[in-house]
Formats: sequence, structure tokens, C-alpha cells
Amino acid sequence: MTPLFPEMESEVYKKIRKYKRYDQAIWTENKSHFIEQYLKYFVQVTKHGAYIDGFAGPQSFEHLDAWTAARVLASEPKWLRKFFLCEITRRGVQELKRLVAVQSETRDKKGRKITRTIKVIPGDFNRTLDDLLARGTITQKEATFCLLDQRTFECHWRTLKKLAKYKKPPNHKIELLYFLGVGWLHRALSGIRKNAKAREWWGKADWQTLRSKSSYAIVELVCQRIREELGYLFVAAYPIFDKNEGDRVMYYMIHASDHDEAPALMVRAHYKAVRARPSAVQEPLNFGGTQN
Repeated sequence: MTPLFPEMESEVYKKIRKYKRYDQAIWTENKSHFIEQYLKYFVQVTKHGAYIDGFAGPQSFEHLDAWTAARVLASEPKWLRKFFLCEITRRGVQELKRLVAVQSETRDKKGRKITRTIKVIPGDFNRTLDDLLARGTITQKEATFCLLDQRTFECHWRTLKKLAKYKKPPNHKIELLYFLGVGWLHRALSGIRKNAKAREWWGKADWQTLRSKSSYAIVELVCQRIREELGYLFVAAYPIFDKNEGDRVMYYMIHASDHDEAPALMVRAHYKAVRARPSAVQEPLNFGGTQN
């Protein structure tokens, strides 16, 4: 299979492939650091790339230090060239515009200006994505990463399908980092009054069956669907714990890629992001491909 980063030297490949899966879990306050670390490794080998954040506004306006969009924009090296920050709430859009306004001019080590495009896109990501992709601003060969830090049912299944189908072979798919809020999912499912909402989120499959499944079984099913329906070779789910909830798994961060080396890069990022071991460790789930 064609490697993700053909420009990498063979010895660099060998170094990355030596990394083993790390069996500690991540706390909620460390998730943005996890994402930041992965993108850092991502751009160190691509030297370019596009970043899409479907739900980019702050998850908590009281804790902006954990805001993923801000961390990604500030991360080094600054080789991601295109940013598409999408948000539906008015307050979130305003905060994103303020964030973009304070970004300084970016230069490389030799003082040469690095051109970066940062666009704030207001509205429902499930709808604004169509225009974003139709414009062709993201090229077929451009390494692209999409963060989907949704609030329960925000991200529609057809949106995942659009992202997965955008790149045409032999180009690699847009990488996905999809958040599944299992900590409150059953309560949310039981409170659904309009079936259309659940159908948009879950797609054509029968969402009613999820009510009787365990959280672990649901995330296993999501990983299976991403692999089989969307065509991603490597799908791994990382549990995110909340200390305030007695080390309870609040959600899973599901990474999907068809790049040979991406899983190893994600494992490295996971290792860097971990800061404490919970009382009961649960290893990341792996579906659709082996990881070292």
C-alpha cells in the first residue's frame, strides 16, 4: 500500500513503527493536548495540510485554555496552511473571530512568511460542508484532517459519508477524529422526541437498537460502521475519562484513517497526552487493521 508520507526517509518510518500501543487513558482536560500532539506529528512529516473543525467553538467559555481550535492555531511547527473553523452558535462564532483576529504573522526559521488561510464559517456544519468541499479549496492531494467534537447528535451520518468520499483514489481520505459521548448517550436517546434527529445522526441504520446496547457495544458498532460503510482501513477508539465523575468514561475519541503510518503517529500523540493512570484502565479499541 502507498505510504502516507512518501517523502519520509526509510529510517524515519522504522522509528515511528517501533512505538507500541500505550494503555493509559486520557482525562477530559487533556483531550485538546492529544489532538494538538497528533497534528504536530502530522505536519512534521507532511510540511503542509488542511484542518477542518466542524464544531469549532469553545466547549467551555470558562476554560478557554483547553479550547482545541486555539491550541491547534498556536501549535508548532506552523505548517498547516488552511483552517476551516465551523460553528453554529452566535457566541461561538464571535469567539472564533476574536481568536483569528489575534493571530500573528507566521514565518519560518529563515524569516520567510508562511501563508495561512483561516476561515470562520458560521452555520450548521452538516450544511456548510457542502459549499466548503464544492469550492475545491482543499485539493485532492492535500493532507487533510477533520475534527468532529460534536455535542451528542450534532454530526449527521451523511456528513461523515461526504467527508469520506471527498478524496478520490489513489488519494488518501480525509482523516476523521469523531467524538462519541457515551457518558450521556443513553439518557439522550431516551429523551428523543423527534425521530428525525436520531435518524440524521445515525443514518439509515436502526438507532432504536442502541437503547439496549452497552456503551462499549455502541462504540464498537460505530467503529465497525466507519470501517465498513465509509471505507477507512484503520479505526481506533480512545476512552476519555472525567475525574469529576469517578474516573467514568465520558466519551470516546474515534480516529479513522486509511494512511499506513497514521495509527503509529496517533499512538505517539496518545503517549504524550497521557498525564495520569485511572483506577481502571481500558485500552483503546482497534478495528479494521492492526497497529503496532
